[in-house]
Amino acid sequence: MVTVVAMFGAGIATQMLRISDLIEENADTICASCGRVLAERIISNESEWRTFNSDEKPGDDPNRVGDQESDLLYGNSGTVIGGSGMGVSKETRKLQSAQRQQNEDKNNRALQTAYAQIESWAEADNFNSTVKAQAKGYYKKAYDAQAFRGKSINALLAACLFIACRQCKVGRSFNEVMNLTKVPKKEVGRAYKTLERFLTQSSQDQIAALQANNGTVNVESLEFKATTSSRPDELIPRFCSMLGLPYRVEYIAVKLALHVPSIPALAGRSPLSTAGACIYFASHLIGKGKSSSQISNVINVSDATVKHAYKFLLAEQARLIETDWLGEQRLGVKQGSEVARGDVANLPSS
Repeated sequence: MVTVVAMFGAGIATQMLRISDLIEENADTICASCGRVLAERIISNESEWRTFNSDEKPGDDPNRVGDQESDLLYGNSGTVIGGSGMGVSKETRKLQSAQRQQNEDKNNRALQTAYAQIESWAEADNFNSTVKAQAKGYYKKAYDAQAFRGKSINALLAACLFIACRQCKVGRSFNEVMNLTKVPKKEVGRAYKTLERFLTQSSQDQIAALQANNGTVNVESLEFKATTSSRPDELIPRFCSMLGLPYRVEYIAVKLALHVPSIPALAGRSPLSTAGACIYFASHLIGKGKSSSQISNVINVSDATVKHAYKFLLAEQARLIETDWLGEQRLGVKQGSEVARGDVANLPSS
């Protein structure tokens, strides 16, 4: 038995009903005895569509709207025929193919080819979706403005990916992007400088246009900020992860890298060689040392380069080493993690 409370004019009536007397139909709860609607606008568990296709299986997902409209492509196709996976019927696949052929044009095909190349590079180096979307957005802006006609497409795409990494604070060096994309260094460098100037000017023009129309402008979000070169402290966490080093080594190496600008001999060096030297120093300091050849293989610089940069850190060890780096060191962030001992005697002489 359930108690049903219903409003009648200014009064309230309470009636005892059995569960079997209640019917849920079309998102309403109805009394089977008298037909009174006891509750309405509740969530309906019924299907939102009717299926007339005998080929569709019970497990099909008849998605009738598909993906949201993309700002990275031209045109709006209206209703998109959706559905994917092994369970999609033959008729649905035919309709999807026909719609693709109808909607495709030269511009969209060119954009999709470029986006596929960005996706391929990004997947090869495990870039996140934010970096991929940002790189595609930069290419779309350049394509719309026809600012790079006659230029190498791959060089432009590599520049888009490199700038996206820097804007999203994803540490990648210029050499790493060059090696990933297999585009010559000079081509990537020229495309990078040209693209950065274009994006800066484009954002300034957009802000000026909005301000001219008395619009509310969030300059902070619209303004494109020119990127700076990768810093060693941005690269170290990823390299430590690739080398299988504990968190304490990463922490000390990053702190060392922050002191690099105060060492004249290292200030102008490649961030890769400096990052390698900091990792070499920190790993040996707490007795978890990696060889210079292991480090050089991961960061893609020569063994001699790492050792040469390390010598400058070693010469400044008295000033660089902090007191809490010495003695007992918990390698992980959790209680009960492995313990090592920081000691200056662990540092190699070369």
